[in-house]
Amino acid sequence: MKKQILLENDPFYISSRIKEVDENYFFVFNSKEKRFELHNSAQKGSTFALVVPYEVLDERAIFLARKTRKENIDKLVREMDEENRRREERLKKQAFEQMREVIYES
Repeated sequence: MKKQILLENDPFYISSRIKEVDENYFFVFNSKEKRFELHNSAQKGSTFALVVPYEVLDERAIFLARKTRKENIDKLVREMDEENRRREERLKKQAFEQMREVIYES
């Protein structure tokens, strides 16, 4: 059994529509890992680009491919930093509330 199956036809034409993002992109189904993967034939070394984090191959995979392109790295890092900042603030707030509850229960 092949470990990676090249996807050339699918119900939503995702495998052909990904070429609009980058002509070197292609999807495979990794049968060993039971997951979809995005590959780029122009990459040196390995063609592997990312794991599609969804159980079905649909429009979200194209959106993810666009979002994670090298040209968008600065924006993606800013978004990740902002999300991390929000999470940290939320955790601090929760810790403060827990401490407050302990203090007032005593």
